[in-house]
Amino acid sequence: MWCNDNRAKISSLVGGKITEVSKKCGEMWKALPDSAKLPYEKTAKEQKDAYDKFVATDEGKKALTEKKAASAEIKNDKVQKAEAKEEKFKIKEEKQNDRACKAAVKAVGKDDALKKPTSSYWLWLSDNRAKITSLVGSKGSAVAKKGGEMWKAVPNADKAPYEKKAKEQKEAYDKYIASPEGTAALKAFKDATSAAKDSFKPKEDAKEVKEAGTKRKASPKIESVAEKGAPVAKKGRGRPPATPKAPTAAA
Repeated sequence: MWCNDNRAKISSLVGGKITEVSKKCGEMWKALPDSAKLPYEKTAKEQKDAYDKFVATDEGKKALTEKKAASAEIKNDKVQKAEAKEEKFKIKEEKQNDRACKAAVKAVGKDDALKKPTSSYWLWLSDNRAKITSLVGSKGSAVAKKGGEMWKAVPNADKAPYEKKAKEQKEAYDKYIASPEGTAALKAFKDATSAAKDSFKPKEDAKEVKEAGTKRKASPKIESVAEKGAPVAKKGRGRPPATPKAPTAAA
């Protein structure tokens, strides 16, 4: 109450910044003599007594309950809106991240020899796509459906050239993959693809994967010691766990 009465005066001394005004108010209030504080303390006590008296009545209790319920509803509404906004932003961010990740993976260079061989059906479809499109339109699902129906009806003699070509491509692919050059090229491609994917993983996920890998590496050592019958030392608070010694031949 005293601050309200003196805010304009204090603002003229320190400026309109709230933190500065509050700080100066506190300093000046502490320096006030008790006689100057007395009227404000008396009014404050009268207001508190009136408040306590009203809140103790049925009408006051009802009003207080309604006020708390309204405040809780407003707060809950704000929380829900904030959560919904955060979730929407998160989904948008994940979609952007997924698109960027797919683009990065797609951008990884791939040797033509590493591309998986085409099946006889897809070789035939490639030769007949224009014809099928003229019948059903350019929609991918419609072309695929019509193509599947027509391929089933193609005589074996007409399928033979495509099946032969598909077989030759597969054999060439398998031969290349089995060669040292092909094995190295496939490993390099997989490593580059994994690196591209990992660069878009959230830091927490990457940390969890790293910790899981560390645990998997450490677990065989613990099992090997346990199999020999040595006790596994418990981790002490504030210091690293003692390394258990393997049992001697005498033991």
